[in-house]
Amino acid sequence: MTDSYQPPVAEFPLLQQNPQLIYLDSAATCQVPAAVLNSYQHYFTTSHANVHRGSHRLGRTATDMLERARGIAADFIGAQPADVAFSPSTTAALNGLAQQLPVNWCAGDEILLTDAEHHANILPWQRLAMQHRLVLRFIPVDPVSGQLGEWQQLINERTRLISVTLASNITGAVFPVADLSDAARQREIPVIVDAAQAVAHTRLNVAKLDCDALVFSGHKAYGLPGCAVLYMHSRLWRRMEPFVVGGGVVSQVSRHEAELIDSIQRFEAGTPNTGAISATATALEWLQEQRQLGVSVYLQQLRQQLLSGLQQRSWLQVLPAGDVHTPVVSFYCPDIHAYDLAVWLDEHQIAVRAGHHCAQLLLQSWDLTAVVRISLAAYTTEKQVQQLLHHLDEAWQMLGPTVE
Repeated sequence: MTDSYQPPVAEFPLLQQNPQLIYLDSAATCQVPAAVLNSYQHYFTTSHANVHRGSHRLGRTATDMLERARGIAADFIGAQPADVAFSPSTTAALNGLAQQLPVNWCAGDEILLTDAEHHANILPWQRLAMQHRLVLRFIPVDPVSGQLGEWQQLINERTRLISVTLASNITGAVFPVADLSDAARQREIPVIVDAAQAVAHTRLNVAKLDCDALVFSGHKAYGLPGCAVLYMHSRLWRRMEPFVVGGGVVSQVSRHEAELIDSIQRFEAGTPNTGAISATATALEWLQEQRQLGVSVYLQQLRQQLLSGLQQRSWLQVLPAGDVHTPVVSFYCPDIHAYDLAVWLDEHQIAVRAGHHCAQLLLQSWDLTAVVRISLAAYTTEKQVQQLLHHLDEAWQMLGPTVE
């Protein structure tokens, strides 16, 4: 392992208050550094007011904070601030996109997804398909490589949309979304990217991905729940109706009609969660600083150490992820249920996740019902990985099959 990066455990108040805790569920939600918590508190103690409405100083200050956050989020993904909106969550954004995409759907039109999608990127399209009698098609994930199977032949004259995850939340595999986008652009098919699992570990650039929309949640990148960043290319959002209508999205209202504002803010009806938005911007800045210090290389090396340790235990089966992946590893034991392993680890203050991880299609395609997922983060240490392996060995000794 490299000595160049030191996990900043002391910057995380929850971990400081629980020094025995080994938190390995960061793919579900990251722990929050003090700088982000301070940013959240700073907003409410110095600048709390409604944005884009008040004529008073406090309102202007809050507006400046929100717009500064928009600029930080845009820069983080290589976008223009004019194309970035804030949503309560990735799930809310994907639902909004599904209902308001400017597509003249016809029965039999096709939407292309992958078998690795989170339920948040399946259910909205299932509902849309039922409304318009559409066909959902799924790119398989190879059970040996963990990467996408053949997808070129799945794009045809009936394909009207591609919506895919950039990284699997089960295996951590990062998929070649740019290649998909290139094929889609040749047919003028819009592409939506769910980057929730990739944001903390992959440098996002919407121009290189050549996508029409991209979304991720702040709490997946050391920020707070209640804030997701939604990028939409101007060729898309200028043709779209708001997901929600109300205050803040109109320039003029009469008794029978309303005129929408001509900006990305038409997708931010109501009072935004400015505290969470500002704190998430701080989290993105914090993450950028950690990347400069070497966190990405550190986590890939730590993942390799974990993977090697798991593979040395013949009673465990590790899911494949391919050569490009986030610091996530999932496994299962044919003789011990995933939930039993997770409970055992929890009794030893090791927090992991077990189950289908809201991505049942992938596990079903591989004839699995549940796996244990280990997701590493900036605060994970080598010692913690070794403790995990040690307690897994104890679980096998205590819960594994008895040899007569």
